[in-house]
Amino acid sequence: MLTVKRLVTLVALAILLVAQVKLPPATFDGKVHEVSKKRITIETPEGNLIDFSIARKTQVRRGEKKIEPIDLKSGEHVRIEAREELNADLTAVTITAQPEPNP
Repeated sequence: MLTVKRLVTLVALAILLVAQVKLPPATFDGKVHEVSKKRITIETPEGNLIDFSIARKTQVRRGEKKIEPIDLKSGEHVRIEAREELNADLTAVTITAQPEPNP
């Protein structure tokens, strides 16, 4: 028979195990709707708006060149790889914009 203390311990262990499992990032494509140093919102081809947090570890690139998030322009096509955090927030791991065409 499980006691309350033992059940709470088992649930806590299960939560710790699930928290340690790292799922691969999900990929999202869309156009920049809004961007700041800490957040980016894109509009998907279906017209949905999706918000992402930008962390210190987030890599932002235009082609192969490293850039700052605020260098992204509204309407610019981006691909974002993101992970879902425990608070259900999506955090961008990488944000990649198409390289600017050469004149």
